Amino acid sequence: MGNHGNDDATWAERERPATLSKRFTFASYAENRDFLDRVAALSEQTGIHPDLSFGRDYANLSVHPAEGEVLRDEERDFARRVDAIVAGSG
Repeated sequence: MGNHGNDDATWAERERPATLSKRFTFASYAENRDFLDRVAALSEQTGIHPDLSFGRDYANLSVHPAEGEVLRDEERDFARRVDAIVAGSG
């Protein structure tokens, strides 16, 4: 699943404002929809709700800290778990 094409395999991290962001691309809308559904379930489970935008074959996710101005281990773990979804092990 996901990250076909030339997308960066790592999450981009910004300090101001603190953000982790990544673009995911997919071979089909169905694959993208499955990814979005899984991210939604992970969000409900963790309480972390990323900003997202998507089209037919891509999704952009941005994770912001829930409290304060610094990314916590929880946000970094969420990003790793999203990567595991794409890799098929999440």
